[in-house]
Parts: sequence; structure tokens; C-alpha cells
Amino acid sequence: MTNITIVGGGTSGWSAAAFLSKNPKLNVTIVEPSDIPTIGVGESTIPYINITHKEMELDVFDTPEWINKVDGSLKFSIEFANFNRIGETWIHPFLVSGSNDNIMSAETCSSHIPLNIYQSQPDYVNDNYILPNIRSQTFVEPEGQNEDGRLGMVGYHIDAGKYAQLLKDESLKRSNLSLIDAHVTGISVKDENITNLILSNGDIIDADLFIDCTGFRALLANAVGSKWDTSYSERLYVDSALAVQLPYRDRSTQMRNTTYCHALQNGWVWNVPLQTRIGTGYVYSSRHTSEDDARMEFKKHLNEMYGYNKEELSFRKLDFGVGIRRESWKNNVIAIGLSSFFLEPIESTAISTMHHQISTVYNMLMHDYILPKDKIKRFNEINNLAVDAIASYIELHYTMTKRTDSQFWKDVANIKLTEEQKNTLDLYVNPDKRFDRSTLKATTNGHSMFDQSSYLFLYLGYDLLPNNVYSMDDHEIL
Repeated sequence: MTNITIVGGGTSGWSAAAFLSKNPKLNVTIVEPSDIPTIGVGESTIPYINITHKEMELDVFDTPEWINKVDGSLKFSIEFANFNRIGETWIHPFLVSGSNDNIMSAETCSSHIPLNIYQSQPDYVNDNYILPNIRSQTFVEPEGQNEDGRLGMVGYHIDAGKYAQLLKDESLKRSNLSLIDAHVTGISVKDENITNLILSNGDIIDADLFIDCTGFRALLANAVGSKWDTSYSERLYVDSALAVQLPYRDRSTQMRNTTYCHALQNGWVWNVPLQTRIGTGYVYSSRHTSEDDARMEFKKHLNEMYGYNKEELSFRKLDFGVGIRRESWKNNVIAIGLSSFFLEPIESTAISTMHHQISTVYNMLMHDYILPKDKIKRFNEINNLAVDAIASYIELHYTMTKRTDSQFWKDVANIKLTEEQKNTLDLYVNPDKRFDRSTLKATTNGHSMFDQSSYLFLYLGYDLLPNNVYSMDDHEIL
């Protein structure tokens, strides 16, 4: 039996525990101190979470009732306001598998759909794709998944603390999973391998494999010398956030089946509608504004957009390091979630990427014929390619803007496209080339969660039409 010790709970730790403990041949121990508070900002997920839930093999996910347990709501899309120009919105919808959604994207990229009949990107998206069309007409409660088969593979807005507790309650029913309520007070390391952990309760823990879910502290990854690469921050400028939980003022307009992202002068605001409250925050660049000015800007937005009293608003400051550990699996330690990477919240990729990491680890452990050093090499390569592809797609939300009303937007607009971004765009706009799943996969190294449709929605949101050579003002594209 393989002994695995997970350090740290939260969404990452309990996702790892729930996934790995499904195999009775794995003996899983999770070390989580009960006196560490969770950060409850409200989380937004993408449809990949449904695949992970099936792979976890927990009965609680067989019905939509789990959504109510985590104060959740259904999510059909992500909407971006003021990213391209002030006053404009574009939509990144989720697609319904087995429907005509993918066919519509392929037909559009092949110029078989007359785009000149639509007034805007949202006009095109709402008219032709199932979930945004539903979203534009009504709000759907979680129970709607029982009534409409098209809603089975959507994303969710969840309370991350309640979600972690749900995973904890359900996975601890398995006999091969145990919990130790303690802090790690010492780490014994030999030849960049952890030999044991010393806990605050006096226990000494050893294992075949240690999984680091301690967030940005990365206690175990740092102990074995896994380095944090900050190169993403050279192109992704937002690095701070002000977060707050708010009551609903008007549920009829604020409770939406979408994650709403609203760009401000130095970043953007997320809006995640849960059943009982709204999780919202301003993600901004500390290079371009001070914390005090960001607070004033955020308060003004919440007052003008939703009517909240500026004097009653109090925010929690969050700092985050943008980067990745290129050796997220080093020797007998695997960094998962925030201890492995962080980009920024836009496009809601953090939980899905963390879930993909766990799934990859599990699959590696199930293949005894692969040498340990080769498992490590493969995992790190897959992880690096996946996060690189996410960073590449996220960057386009900024670099393709037409905004020039602040130094932040001027600076991000001047970031030159990478060769991969240029090649992907060339496939899309060049009438002599095909922009489809196969060509896009080859261009993005085949490890991007963003497919042909994702790029289509983004490009249309920034005025780029398929199969038309196009150059934005003051931008060097091709």
C-alpha cells in the first residue's frame, strides 16, 4: 500500500483527499489544523469540475442537492464589461456537449455565418448558443439541472469554505483516509527528500509521497528546494485584490447565472452571486495604483453600479504572487493548487487546473510500469504546458484592448504578442488557413483548456473577424 500525506486542507487539500482516497490501495492522511481560518471570497468554476466530481466517486455529487450545501448557483458564462472599450461587453459562454454549439463555432470560423447581421458579440452569442440564450431570458435555480438535461455540464458559483467542508465530510467516510488536526512544526529533509514531518501534537509522520496544499506558504515545496518562477508577472500586471462579501440589494438583477467581470481603471472587479450573498473583489495592479486609491475606486464602482453605501464598505486586502513552480513535483513532494501556481482569477481556471493536477497525479500513481523519475518529468511537463496555455489566453484579455484612459490600460496594450499568440491569431484571420480544433491544438501544444470556441468568443469581443486580415490601431499583430 502506498502511503500519502497531504498537508493543508481547503479546496485543494480536500479535493486531493477525496480523489486519491477512492482507491483503497492508497493510504491517505491529511494534516489540517482546525484553527486556520479560510478565505471566503466566493469561488467561480468552469464545467471541468463535473468531470472531477464523477472521478471522485462520491455519492453526494449524483444530484444537484450538493449545490445547495455549498450556497451555490449555476454558472452558464463569464461576461466581460469595459475590457475592450468602455460601454462594451463580451461573453465567454460554456457550450452544451452534444448540441449544435460546437458546430456553430466551426461554421462561424469558416465564414459560413453572416456576422454582419449582429450588432455586437453578445448579440451573436445570445442568438446562437444555448446557455447564454437561457441566461438572457431567466435565472435558473440549481434544481433546474433535474429538469433540463442541457444543464448537466455547467460551471458553478460556490462558497469555497463550504465546498471544502462537503468534500471533508464525504471523503472521511472512507476507511483509508484519516485526518490529523495539527500544525507542521518541523520538516526533516535528506537529499531534497522529506523523510518525516514533526507535528504540533507530537506525532512524527513519514510517507511515500507528500502533497503540499499549504497555499502560497508552500511549506513542503520550499523545504525540498522547488523554486518559484515569477516570469508570468512580466506580462500579467494585476497582483493585489480587495475582497468583500455583500448582501443582495436587488436579487432580480444581481442574481445571475454568470460570473460578471467589470474592468476599472487599474484592473477589474469580479462578481460571484451565491444563494445568500455576493462575493466580489477588485483585482488591480499595485504598479499602477495605491491601495487607498484602489479602495476609493472600488467603493465608487459598488455605489454607482449597485447602490451600496460607500461609508459602510470594508474590504479585506489580498496579495498574491503570480508565478509557477516549474518543478511542482520534486522528488517525493508534489505542490498542488496555490503552492504550485497562481495567475489571476479571470476565466476561473484555478480550481479546474488544481483538479487536473490531482487527476494527473492519480493516473501516474496507477501506472506501476512507469519509473518514478519519468512520472515526475511527465507531470511537470504537462503542468507547465497547461498553465502556460492559460497565461497565454488570459493575457489577450488585456493586450487586445482599445482602452487608453489610464496608464494601466496603455501599458497592457503595449505588451507585444508572443509567437504562439501571433500564430494562433494568424490561423484565425488568414483566409488561406484553417482555424479548427486540429490546427489550434498543434499551435498551443495540445494542452490548453481553451478551444476553438473560446478563441472565437474572445476575438469577436475585441473586433476580430474570422478569415479577415485585420490590424488593430497602434498594434503590431502579425
